[in-house]
Amino acid sequence: MLPAHRDQAAGGTATARCAGPVQAKMILMQPTGMMMVTVQVRSFEALVAWYRDVLGLSVLSLEPDEFCALVPPGSNGPALALATDHPDRVSPRPGIGWTPTLVVEDFDATVAELHQLGVTFDAEEEGADEGYRLVRVLDPEGNPIGITT
Repeated sequence: MLPAHRDQAAGGTATARCAGPVQAKMILMQPTGMMMVTVQVRSFEALVAWYRDVLGLSVLSLEPDEFCALVPPGSNGPALALATDHPDRVSPRPGIGWTPTLVVEDFDATVAELHQLGVTFDAEEEGADEGYRLVRVLDPEGNPIGITT
């Protein structure tokens, strides 16, 4: 059984399970929000239609055949994003390939601190030529987490 960890920010009332001792608290990595969770998909148009027509999500942003951000009607996020830009991340097992993306205020300082802490980066920074900045880091089990500003 994993040891319990009390969430001090929640007044010690919430209990979570931790795999081991908590590492040194990061100073700069203070997410200000959840931007989106990205799912790499094979059948882009069919899945956009399914999430829109079956689940009733609204299209917030669409790049045909590549990227679609969907949100509940009247919302601007966080979004469920469907993407085809990383086909190597489509898993043969459903549920694998979801990437939450966290928003930080100081992107460069956060990336530098993550490097200093020895965090594994999944890929080089991307998006600067498209108006955004994004890196993906891997959690201890190898799950990717996006960091953006």
